[in-house]
Amino acid sequence: TNVGNSSNENNSTTSTSLAESMGFHKGRNIVPECCCTFAEIEEVNRNTVYPLLKKVIETPFFAHFKIDLCSPCELWQDMPLCAMKDCSVCECEEPPVWSFDGVDHNPITGPDPDCAAIADDNVVTTVESYVIDGWQQSSSSSPEEAFDNNNVVDLRLNPEGYTGYTGPSAEKVWSAIHLTNYDNDDDDMSCNLSSEQRLYNRFISGLHSSISLHIAHSYCLEMSPTIVGECQMWGLNDTMAYDRVLKHTDRVENLYVAFSLLLRAVVKAGGAISAAVPEQLDDIPQQISRYPDEDDSLLLTTYWSESLLPEIMTLPQKCPNTFNESSLLSDILVDADGIDHDESTKARKSELQRRFQHLTSIMQCVGCDRCKLWGTLQTLGIGTALRILFHDDNSNGAIILSRQEAVALVNTLERLSSSL
Repeated sequence: TNVGNSSNENNSTTSTSLAESMGFHKGRNIVPECCCTFAEIEEVNRNTVYPLLKKVIETPFFAHFKIDLCSPCELWQDMPLCAMKDCSVCECEEPPVWSFDGVDHNPITGPDPDCAAIADDNVVTTVESYVIDGWQQSSSSSPEEAFDNNNVVDLRLNPEGYTGYTGPSAEKVWSAIHLTNYDNDDDDMSCNLSSEQRLYNRFISGLHSSISLHIAHSYCLEMSPTIVGECQMWGLNDTMAYDRVLKHTDRVENLYVAFSLLLRAVVKAGGAISAAVPEQLDDIPQQISRYPDEDDSLLLTTYWSESLLPEIMTLPQKCPNTFNESSLLSDILVDADGIDHDESTKARKSELQRRFQHLTSIMQCVGCDRCKLWGTLQTLGIGTALRILFHDDNSNGAIILSRQEAVALVNTLERLSSSL
């Protein structure tokens, strides 16, 4: 069900880039809110970021994500239905111990990891999924309760793409995301909004654009006439990509903004991303291996420490300065009005955290398990990126990430990178 990108990769040097097709590449055309050009983003993504991220997310360290598949929607009552088996999530039968990030309980086992066959009674699903890790934990449950239903999912076996999740349920989710989380005092995203609110709005818009492009890239063009919930032909849906994203200049711009901010967060985090890699690693269960010798823990850790991590640590030298986070909370009106800068900063940061917390609550109400998996992961990725951008190295010390945050951050950047 996952349409490959090999043809795009092979022709990347000769094909017209997204920025060129949108007319963004002319002259010194700066990405909105950022301090780099569209051309610089295209070049660094094509030559450095995308090739590196594809290697990183294929390792088991960044491929395993834990998620609660049974947390209920607290915002509204809904009975969503998915018409395709691709709505379901294939859980790890024997997940590695380190993937639970120190949670002291036995994982819930699921279907065989190869997901070669899914029973007919699993085609229609109404199970909600939600991961508790984020900027702030929900006050409605204790940490112990929050981890009762954690499942470990191999993202490589559950690729993002079209699942058939449409209709009122999906529309309600996206409406809640845009209407509730956006500050709609002005239709123009650049007017009358604080800097952090503009960035948050662009983050959400860019993420929506990315998701839409991935769905259009791996789309069911024809359902099987004989097998319920089975897609007979997968391919590109150019019309959907154009209608939902490519004909809207602001949506494409915001995709670049979101990528630029995520890239800056990954560069700033640096070695903290190693939180996804356990310090002491027992042999990885053969059941989750996808490649020869993947169950060789020494080989994997060596590959990470001697190849991938050094590449990540050289990103500051290879990437342009995409975003100046020191100006994130600056406001020329603060000094003029005599407002306490520290108190103003705390209040605005608190408001941004509140919006993010509400976004995580909306993710509980997604009625498609596969959609909820990727929506939850990318929501956490955005929250982690914002936390990193807010981080003051001088007063707060080094950046520390949880395993969940590191996995979400890297995979979210990869999704945006792949979209471009």
